[in-house]
Amino acid sequence: MTINKDRLLGAGLVLAASMCWGTTGILQALAPEGAPPLTMGGIRIFVSGVILLIWRSLTPGGLKFIRLLNGRALLLSVAGIMGFQFSFFTALKLTGVSAGTMIAIGLSPVFAGALGAVAEKEPLSGRWGLSTAVAVIGCSLLVTGGHAGEASVHPVGAALALAAAFFYALMGLGLKRQARFVSSTEATTATTGAAILIGLPVLILQDSSWLFSLRGAAIGFSLGFVTMAFPMCLFTIGLGKIFLRDAYTISLAEPVTACVLSALLLGERLSLVSIMGAAMIMGGILLLPVAAEEAGE
Repeated sequence: MTINKDRLLGAGLVLAASMCWGTTGILQALAPEGAPPLTMGGIRIFVSGVILLIWRSLTPGGLKFIRLLNGRALLLSVAGIMGFQFSFFTALKLTGVSAGTMIAIGLSPVFAGALGAVAEKEPLSGRWGLSTAVAVIGCSLLVTGGHAGEASVHPVGAALALAAAFFYALMGLGLKRQARFVSSTEATTATTGAAILIGLPVLILQDSSWLFSLRGAAIGFSLGFVTMAFPMCLFTIGLGKIFLRDAYTISLAEPVTACVLSALLLGERLSLVSIMGAAMIMGGILLLPVAAEEAGE
């Protein structure tokens, strides 16, 4: 078997992005009490968009790439990124972190596989199906293993989490298509920049006073840079090297990171079931094909 180094690099970039996203829950927990969930998503988009627009404007060529953007692909990525922000944070508040994460993140590979197959004609191999099934089961064990006696699924929250899973996959499809017309970082900049038009009104209309404290400002900046601007660039570059379906199976490393950080920083203990779930997720990721001939089986 010949290892496809380009696929390995893409998988590594998506894995790194997922680990950055895994810090979102910690930052949300450290935010000032009473911060509305919609403002979490709004500030995440606003800060990341501003950072990337400033960065791209200082590079050779500046923002001239805007002329090359594909309108339909941009619309898909913006709808995906904003739909995910608002539905995910609200779902977590309504139905809890465990159930919300299990649905929104755990089911995203299924939506990504379907979107990739229908929209991008990507083959759905048996090996991908096995790796994804193992990883999704692992995700459910991971996020519910330590909360079996407390789980309570709110119907609206569950529906929003399911919507978040779809929007999450839609974002990837839009970014992947956009990167055919401009560079990966330009595609990310365009998506977050355009999303500011939606995120800013949310910040204005909702109670965003928590952002004007030192702690709130630090959390807001971290949400924008650590959990959005930086990982989004890594994710989009990685998407250009691997299938959409594989990227979202790898992204299940996000809840693993979140649980490990919760144990280290918040003193939460991982149950044996949660540890088994984390191991299954990583095992599922390792089952993904790394050779070109396997990827297209």
